[in-house]
Amino acid sequence: MSGESNILLQELCLGFDVLLCFGIPLAGFLLLRKKADRMLKPFLLGMTAFVISQMLLRIPLLQYVLPNFQWFLMLQTQPYAYGIFLGLTAGVFEETARLLFLKKFLKGGTRLWDGLSFGLGHGGIEAILLVGINNLAAMFLYPLGYLNLSESSYFSLLLGGIERIFAIAFHTGATLVVLHGIRVQKSGRYTLLAILLHGLLDSMLVILPAAFSISVAGLEVYIMVVSFLVLLFGLRLFSHRTKNG
Repeated sequence: MSGESNILLQELCLGFDVLLCFGIPLAGFLLLRKKADRMLKPFLLGMTAFVISQMLLRIPLLQYVLPNFQWFLMLQTQPYAYGIFLGLTAGVFEETARLLFLKKFLKGGTRLWDGLSFGLGHGGIEAILLVGINNLAAMFLYPLGYLNLSESSYFSLLLGGIERIFAIAFHTGATLVVLHGIRVQKSGRYTLLAILLHGLLDSMLVILPAAFSISVAGLEVYIMVVSFLVLLFGLRLFSHRTKNG
């Protein structure tokens, strides 16, 4: 395969990722607007919850504050402990933010549609900020020679966008779990459950490759299964609640 054809296919992979990262949140939001009213507020609140909990709080702490402590540097050499630490901190920051924004700023918004919109906003902005924007920039920088992707396989390039599908599914499911807790006035219990589910998903991303040499494909299968199980569990909570009034 010629170099030009290789670059073109890599560009298509990047474009596919960008389409997923920007298109899924937008298309999902438009579909929800057809199903119910007042969908913009929970969607924007979900986006804000992610930006504050991760981009403004947790990620800066992990990158700029904690590396100054010896215990954190030692923790990074132990895959089990480090994976659990990363997973649980992600759960604590994001699920607590989810609870606060749903409970304080979306009062009365306890419909299934509110949870779906909030989760879509939360997972959608994560996809855009962590993958979509970077891949969009790469589409322009790579052909100009400012970025070298010659060693990147098509699979690895596509993986970023495909994984965002699973992440959005997880965030939507976790939102429904937290929102159900608010509905039944057991927010502490269900938020703790969401934190543990979040910790289970994220911690294994470190532990499985480091401790068990799980391949990238195997890791993605794990992410997919856990994410969609959490989504189905969240939907089931609302289905059960509806059937029983």
